[in-house]
Amino acid sequence: MSFKQKRLSDSLQKRRLLCQDINTIQQAAIASINQKNNDWDIALSDNLLFDQAGLQALQDALASYSGNAGELHFKLQLSEQAVRDYYSHSTFLQTDGSVLLPVKAIRKGSSQSDSIETLNVAIAELTTKINYPLSLTSADINSTPLGLLMPYSCDHDYLFANQVALFSMLNLHIRKSPLNGLRGIFSRRKISLNQRVALAWKKVAKNADIHPTAIIEGSVIGEGCRIGAHCVVRYSILGKNVQLHDGAKVEYSCVDDNSWLMHDLVLYRSLVESDVFLIHGPYQFSYFQKQSAAFASIMMDYRPDNKPIRIGTANGVKDYKGRFLGALLEEKAKVYGGTLTTPGITIPAGKEITVGAESVTKAKDLIN
Repeated sequence: MSFKQKRLSDSLQKRRLLCQDINTIQQAAIASINQKNNDWDIALSDNLLFDQAGLQALQDALASYSGNAGELHFKLQLSEQAVRDYYSHSTFLQTDGSVLLPVKAIRKGSSQSDSIETLNVAIAELTTKINYPLSLTSADINSTPLGLLMPYSCDHDYLFANQVALFSMLNLHIRKSPLNGLRGIFSRRKISLNQRVALAWKKVAKNADIHPTAIIEGSVIGEGCRIGAHCVVRYSILGKNVQLHDGAKVEYSCVDDNSWLMHDLVLYRSLVESDVFLIHGPYQFSYFQKQSAAFASIMMDYRPDNKPIRIGTANGVKDYKGRFLGALLEEKAKVYGGTLTTPGITIPAGKEITVGAESVTKAKDLIN
C-alpha cells in the first residue's frame, strides 16, 4: 500500500495547516503511515487536505476490503452533525450525505477491464452536547471528526480543515502522554476526566514570554510568542512571534506567525494567518488571511431566522447549514471601526471597508 500526493494545487500551496506549510505537514503524514500492504497504489488528489489520522482511516478501509476490484474509490461517512458543520457547502457532498473523496486506489497489476468499487471510510468523532442560552438558540450537538480528509472547494475549507486538524492533533498528542494523564487525574477541577486530561496538556517553546497570570491549556505556543497578563489560550495553536496583549483570549483557534491580538480581544474557533492585526472584537468562526486586519467591527456569525448562511465557492454560491459562520478576510483586506458584516461574507483581497455613504454602498455589493 503506497500513498502518493504528487503535488499540491496552487491554492493549497499558498495556505497553512496548524501554522505549518500544508505540503510539509501532509508529507509527514504520509511518511508516518505504516504501509504494510503493497498490493495497492493510492493516489491522493492535489486538492485534498489530510492528516495522519485521515490517512489511517483510508488505510483501515482498504485493509478491510476482500473483493477483486482493480480500482477503488472512497466515500467519507460522518454523522449528520459533522457533515452539517464541516462539509454541508462542499461541492464533493453527495445526495446520501457522504463526501466523495478525490482518492483512488489502483491494484498493482490490474487492467482497465477490471471492475471499480467504492468503499466507505469512517472516522471517529468527538461529540459534545452544547446547551446554548435559549435567548440565542436551542441546545445542539457539535461533532468533530478526529481525522482530516477534506477536499478543497472554497477558502472557507481552510477554516474548517484547521478546526478538524486541531482536534485530531490534540487527540494524538494527549493519547501519547502518560504524564499528562496523571496531571488530569489529580486535577481538582469539577469536569470530566477526559476534559481534565486534555486541558492539562501543553507544548510551550522555551523562549516564549508568558506572564505568570496567563492560562495555557491544551495548546501549542511557538517560539518568540509574548502572552500578556490574564490572557487565556485554550485548545489552540500559536505560531512564532505571536503577540497576545493583556486580557486577550484565544480558544479553538490557530494564530500564525507575527500576528497581533490586542487587549481583551476574544478569538473563538477562528483561523488567523501571518501578520494579521486584530483589535476589539470579539471575532468568532472567522478566517483572516495574510496581512488582513479588523478594527472594532462587528462580524455577525449567526442567522436568527435559521436560514442557511450563503458562501461563495468556485462553483457558485452554496448554502452552509451550520449554525455559525463569520467573515472571511482575504489577503490585506481591512474592516474598520463601526462596520457590520453579514455571516459568511468574503471581503476581497486588498479591500478596505469603512463607515460612510460611499463605503456602505460598496459593502452591500459584497453581501451574498
